[in-house]
Amino acid sequence: MVNVRQAVILGAGLGCRLNGVLNGRPKGFLQFGRRPIIEESIAKLIRTGINDVIIVTGYCFEFYDRLAEKYPFVRTIQSPEFATTGSMMSLCMPAPWVQSDFLLLESDLIYEVRALQTLQSSARENCILLSGKTGSSDEVYVGVRDNRVVNMSKCRGAIEWLGGELVGISKITRALYQQMTSLAAEKCKQNRQYQYEDCLTDLSSTTAIHYHRLENLAWTEIDNEQHMNKALNEIYPLIQRRDSETVVSKHVERRVLLNPGPATTTDTVKYALVVDDICPREKEFGDLVEGIRQDLVRIVHGGDAYEAVLFASSGTGAVEACLSSVVPHDKSVLIINNGAYGKRMQQICDGYEIKHIDYDIDWGEPLECNAIERLLTQHRQDISHLALVHHETTVGILNELSTLSHLAERLGVEVIVDAMSSYAGIPIDIKDSGIHYLVASANKCIQGMAGLSFVICKTESLEKTKDIKPINLYFNLYQNYAYFSHKHEMQFTPPVQVFYALRQAINEYFLETEQGRAIRYATLYDVLEKGLQALGFRFLLETEYRAKLLTAIIEPKDTRYAFSEMHDYLYERGFTIYPGKGTLQNTFRIATIGALTEQDIVNFLVHLEAYLVEKEIRLRPQQREPIVGPRSSLGRTIVEQAV
Repeated sequence: MVNVRQAVILGAGLGCRLNGVLNGRPKGFLQFGRRPIIEESIAKLIRTGINDVIIVTGYCFEFYDRLAEKYPFVRTIQSPEFATTGSMMSLCMPAPWVQSDFLLLESDLIYEVRALQTLQSSARENCILLSGKTGSSDEVYVGVRDNRVVNMSKCRGAIEWLGGELVGISKITRALYQQMTSLAAEKCKQNRQYQYEDCLTDLSSTTAIHYHRLENLAWTEIDNEQHMNKALNEIYPLIQRRDSETVVSKHVERRVLLNPGPATTTDTVKYALVVDDICPREKEFGDLVEGIRQDLVRIVHGGDAYEAVLFASSGTGAVEACLSSVVPHDKSVLIINNGAYGKRMQQICDGYEIKHIDYDIDWGEPLECNAIERLLTQHRQDISHLALVHHETTVGILNELSTLSHLAERLGVEVIVDAMSSYAGIPIDIKDSGIHYLVASANKCIQGMAGLSFVICKTESLEKTKDIKPINLYFNLYQNYAYFSHKHEMQFTPPVQVFYALRQAINEYFLETEQGRAIRYATLYDVLEKGLQALGFRFLLETEYRAKLLTAIIEPKDTRYAFSEMHDYLYERGFTIYPGKGTLQNTFRIATIGALTEQDIVNFLVHLEAYLVEKEIRLRPQQREPIVGPRSSLGRTIVEQAV
């Protein structure tokens, strides 16, 4: 279950026992601090990751409507029969807008923020929050058995095994909610006062309703003046004190990203984002950036001959910085285009009016070094740079690098390499390969977070660009390099936290080692390749041209197949795949980069086969054996690879 991002608050009640206090307001507008308790509850929801709050209103609904005008993430839905129906009828009202799992709350609660945090962090689905003994005189007791809720009652004697007292905050899956609304349609015909607690109890015999107990939670529901006085004098001050000391964190659901980036990251990289606030002009942060710069060069064995220049951008930003900074105005760049990212280089040059000569071939076709040599020789006086993509993820092809760079070097042409999807995934020696500018980003094989890109520049080449009249500002390569070299600061405000995540990712790269990561990625690819072949899929590229970091797979021609349907099926099960792009045959793409394991690929293949079986999609005329089960040849192959 992913972290919940939607909440439903039941706020339709009359509050009859507080008539002398409410003065024509709903109970949610009782106030003990700077804001009404409903606004304090909303603030806590936002603090723990909720970004869509639905309030079901009834009595004095206009108060809540004003909240919806005030906060863009709040919407209100009126329950027209609130005065004569129970809470389950109110809970049915937002059904058209509930499209995901959600937190269910009551509007007259005050509580510690850790109540929400506990449910958000819990791996249990359909989880009701319970507390220890409160002595409120209006308790709802919850009976449990085998870690499941079995009944609820205000009568303690009706509970055989006591789990705790109902708080009024629950985590509900969309599937359970649909069951609740379906059951309520029948139950409310017989009992208009049908409550949501009764509905949960009625469903507990067939659906697992879990619970989480917080023994010393500070909270109360405010139903009468006794509750209100205790809240004002005891509970609210305790909540305020505890909340001020609480560090909010939440469970991070792991998804297997099989798209070409951003890649799946380790939890430790994610946690590295949470750091003390720091001004990026401080020496401490400058030292962090300098260490990262040095290690980015070290990964490609650049030694003292190269410098790394960082940008707050996607990878395309760094490509743009390089092309718009290093090509002299009276010269041209030869661009190799056999995929979308070679094409993007051409578009960047067109935007800056940089002269370029294009070597265009069908996307997915291998390069012909002789043809490129002829172009370089033919335009020898005009061309200053050769630009190519190393791993072209449009199709997963690995373009020739060393031969072309040495060819360019012999002809006096500098080499720009987009290594966005190969840096830290395939060993690269930037010096031996004769590369002058290598461009990459933090969010692919280095396994950091999106938002940072960089150009690793041969210092001698970079220094020569200082005399080129700038046609850019933010993306000027030399000026960013010179500014940091002089001031030990980045020229423009950086995404501070993302740097800390990149620092952690680099550390983890060195722990795994260059060869260790390359071997792991290659193993992931081998498991994927064998599994896809066993399922009957065909590949776009011949084996010799595959980068083995991303694989382009030809889509089935079965009329029952649809990529969007397959994507959604796998996404619901924790796997993200990617569509094809611009090739002569329709494809989809699977990347095997990031913090993945062999078991991740095995699990993906199992679910992929389940999709094919469920949709009766045939890839081979002969009968296939299933991935799992006693007769599974594919299952045995995958397990052997994983071991």
